[in-house]
Amino acid sequence: MEAIPYAGFVEVGFMAYKTVVSKEQVSAIIGAPGEKTGGLIHKLPQNRLLDMLNHDSEPFIPVSEAKVYCKTMGKLLFETDFMAINKPHVVFLSNDRQFPAGI
Repeated sequence: MEAIPYAGFVEVGFMAYKTVVSKEQVSAIIGAPGEKTGGLIHKLPQNRLLDMLNHDSEPFIPVSEAKVYCKTMGKLLFETDFMAINKPHVVFLSNDRQFPAGI
């Protein structure tokens, strides 16, 4: 898995320090009512996918290279480079090492 650096700034007193957070890309499938989404999720290397769902300070799961399928028909509804999925709508989240063509 490839780690992707995140560059941000943290202010401490009157000084600003640059922080870098590396994240791993994980191929995953996310189920929501009526649809399934497959794509890449970026997570901290020490965290599990479940940790992302339980972290309340971030209400959305960012997904890149997203493909959204109709849950009942299996038909591809749309593709996008990026989307954010609202956590309360997630029914399941699964790690998928071999991303299937039609979920």
